[in-house]
Amino acid sequence: MSDTIVNSATTGVKKLVYAIMTDEVLETYAEVKPAPPLITIKVAPKVDVATLYADDQAVETATVVGDIAVDFETQDMPLEVQADFLGHALDATTGSLTFNVNDKAPYVALGYQRTKGNGKSRYVWLMKVKFQEIEEESKTKEDKVTFQTPKVTGIAIANKAGDWKKVADDDTKGTAIVDFLTTVGGTVTV
Repeated sequence: MSDTIVNSATTGVKKLVYAIMTDEVLETYAEVKPAPPLITIKVAPKVDVATLYADDQAVETATVVGDIAVDFETQDMPLEVQADFLGHALDATTGSLTFNVNDKAPYVALGYQRTKGNGKSRYVWLMKVKFQEIEEESKTKEDKVTFQTPKVTGIAIANKAGDWKKVADDDTKGTAIVDFLTTVGGTVTV
C-alpha cells in the first residue's frame, strides 16, 4: 500500500453480482452469480444522531446506523434472478414463475464495481440484503422509444459481526484488484 492517497471520483457502476445466504445461523452463502446489467444503485444508511446537553452545552454525541435502504435499477430482471431475490418458485419445465403470498425472500449478499475517473475501480459488498417485491410499471409505445427498466428495493442490515458493507479500492491497494467480487465479502490477493 502506498503512503500517497489517490483521489478520483467515481464515474460509473457495473458488474452487479449476488449470492443467496444459505444458512442464517452460520451466515454462509451459495456461489456468487452475475445479476443483470446495472444502471443505477443507491445505498442510503439511516443514521440516528443524539446529542447530550449538560451545563448549557453539548457534551456528547452518539450515532447509530439503522436499516440501510438499497435501491437499484437494471436493464432487465430475468425470472431466475427474481426467484433468487424473492424466494418465488420457478418451474424449470414451463419457465413460469409463481408468486405465492407465503414465499419468503432470502437474505442476499450484493456486490458491484464502481468505476473511477482515473481508470481504476472501487468494489463494494453489502453483506445482508432482503429484497421487496418488484414494482412494475409499463407504458404504451409512442412515437419515440422509452425504455422501461425494473427498479429493485431492499433493506440491508449488519451481519452477526456487525459488518454491513465491505469496500476495496484499486488505489488503496496500489494494484488492480481482480478477485474481490468472486467471493462474498471480497477476497483481495496480496
